[in-house]
Amino acid sequence: MATLTFPDVPAKGAFVSMDDIRRLCEAKDLPRLWRRIAADPPPKPFSSDGCSLFFNQLANINIYPACFFHDLKYWSGYPVSTPEERLERFAADAELMVDVASLGADFFIAETMFRGVRTGGGPVSLPFSWGFGRL
Repeated sequence: MATLTFPDVPAKGAFVSMDDIRRLCEAKDLPRLWRRIAADPPPKPFSSDGCSLFFNQLANINIYPACFFHDLKYWSGYPVSTPEERLERFAADAELMVDVASLGADFFIAETMFRGVRTGGGPVSLPFSWGFGRL
């Protein structure tokens, strides 16, 4: 499998403008995510805390870009437990797993991260929970 490349992402903790979010969604080929955000932007500004409660770098592999886009998806979600939102969250978590593995991390690490976000990112009011931009 070829190593996936990501656009340059803002530093951990930096607030990201809507123009930059649009540009990053275009660069990562996430038009559906941008349409969702543009149609109903979350009231809280977006910033990424990186790989919440996990490492942003594993040996010489920087997985922060994968976590940045995962955070963007979580920020834009709706903290209601509808079947559609549960599916959106599941897709975001699965995409994180694939992105982490594509960046070169071991599949075991990627799967461990998937299980971690499935367990810890659920419908609770934590700063990294699904829909945190709307809480």
